[in-house]
Amino acid sequence: MTMNSAQTLELALKHHAAGNLREAEQLYRQILQTSPRHADALHLLGVIAHQLGRHELAVEHMQSALRERPYFAEAQCNLGLALQALGKLDEAVACFRQAVLLRPAYAEAHNNLGTALQAHGKLDEAAASFAQALRLKPNYAAAHYNLGGLFNLQSKPAEAEESFRLAVSHQPDFVPALFHLGDCLRKRGQLEAAEERCRQALRRQPDFQKAHVLLGATLKDQGRLDEAAASYRQALRCEPDDARAHYGLGLVLVAQGQLRQAEECNERAINCNEDYVEPFYHRSLLRLQQGDFERGWAEYECRWRLPDKPPFPFRQPLWQGENLAGRTILLHVEQGFGDTLQFVRYAPLVKAHSGATVVLECQPPLLRLLTMSSVADRLVARGEPLPSFDVHAPLLSLPYLMHTTSVERIPVSVPYLGCDPELLQHWRTRLEAVPGFRVGIVWQGSPTNVNDRWRSVPLERFAPLSEVPGVSLISLQKGFGSEQLRGWTGQGSPLDLAAEFTDFADTAAVLKCLDLVITVDTSVAHLAGALGVPAWVALPFAPDWRWLLERQDSPWYPSLRLFRQTQPGDWSDVFHRVQTALRELADSLPPPRS
Repeated sequence: MTMNSAQTLELALKHHAAGNLREAEQLYRQILQTSPRHADALHLLGVIAHQLGRHELAVEHMQSALRERPYFAEAQCNLGLALQALGKLDEAVACFRQAVLLRPAYAEAHNNLGTALQAHGKLDEAAASFAQALRLKPNYAAAHYNLGGLFNLQSKPAEAEESFRLAVSHQPDFVPALFHLGDCLRKRGQLEAAEERCRQALRRQPDFQKAHVLLGATLKDQGRLDEAAASYRQALRCEPDDARAHYGLGLVLVAQGQLRQAEECNERAINCNEDYVEPFYHRSLLRLQQGDFERGWAEYECRWRLPDKPPFPFRQPLWQGENLAGRTILLHVEQGFGDTLQFVRYAPLVKAHSGATVVLECQPPLLRLLTMSSVADRLVARGEPLPSFDVHAPLLSLPYLMHTTSVERIPVSVPYLGCDPELLQHWRTRLEAVPGFRVGIVWQGSPTNVNDRWRSVPLERFAPLSEVPGVSLISLQKGFGSEQLRGWTGQGSPLDLAAEFTDFADTAAVLKCLDLVITVDTSVAHLAGALGVPAWVALPFAPDWRWLLERQDSPWYPSLRLFRQTQPGDWSDVFHRVQTALRELADSLPPPRS
């Protein structure tokens, strides 16, 4: 039975919808043999060419269709897609605009216009196009997904998450939306929900390499290191030369204490993509952790090329170590309180080495402490107007600029911070009634720190220390984590002083009134070390680079003693050793003050 063109087109469309592109193409060409000017067949041949990546041929077919039917909105829209695939954005935008002009209620054309405008960098116009598509078609999953991607570009994480969530709600098997929703959830700390979205995406597309990488990162964040390593290795089976998978596996191996294997992964990541900065940065941290300061500090300068590092806001040049007699240098903070407290030791050395007038910009809570300690000629709180200066240097670049090429060359003139005498007397008076051996405790770091889940502990870990005779515990925990004092399970109850602290100047004065500080890896550890106050620091199995490897002491701070995990995540052994050491110390001291 011979079919007419309409019947042939209907059959071709069924094959096309079923993904049988070869059969559909043959039928479209069959139509054109008898009707060479058949606009639908020309257009759909162009659609197949675009689907097969033959974009120039697609453009030819669609332009032919439009010559036959100038007001063909679908052909205008699909011509725009082919032109966009060829990188011809201006022409693509023009096609999409023509399509929505021909059919104002054409949601798909508005959506495609949005993607082209976004690729052109016109984000506000793109957002308007996506919004229009969704007004016309509220359950349009692709438009929700594209809007989520745009919100990501605009650093609007909450809006992005909601858009991806809506995309998934309207199309539960939308794999890219599941992946991006999982990424949003991970960044927000919703790790179990993120894991589930990754697994949903992988159930639908088992070879989705990026989802394996994201799952690996999510599992690592949960401390499930073996499972995380397995996910990264699966990602590498899907794509052996993926730098991010090699890099992520390296991070897991570091957390497992397998440094040699981690270094190998990191080198593979670098070899796979030399433009990927993170492995270079990670390699610098590995070198610093191993005491290879000469190479580590030099490579650490690559941190300014990391995606989340904003450019310097100064027009003045970076200091390169030259003589600055008669000139002014600005030293500025770049990371957390602990980093400032650790590396501010270099400020007086910069003055002595260069002959410069030194201006130090610091976080406001450190201003009073550093002003009293006379570490610079002038102190300025970050956010306040800066005085004029000639050159600048980030604080953590100073070890490199000052040639700290080995552990032995660390400047350790401690204490290099001091206290206001009146403030010190105030806190001595305040603590007169506290009997015995006074031990300050800190159990929680800033929750915004990416490594906080590894370094912080529940307050209950400190409860056994209250059983040591003659010891009085004093809480130095300020802000997040201090609410745990209400559930204290030890003997007595720690004296809570942190609520009375104005800033780090108060903390420093209290530390000078204590016999010992026991803390996790927080700014208080650095403050104690900078003041020369005895402190014990509980460290995770894979601690921050600055604590080096295996040592029980710190070349940065002679008054510190380090208690390291011997197994990932195992704090029980750490605090058992701390309790034993505290008992031995208390037994060796004179009778406690009353």
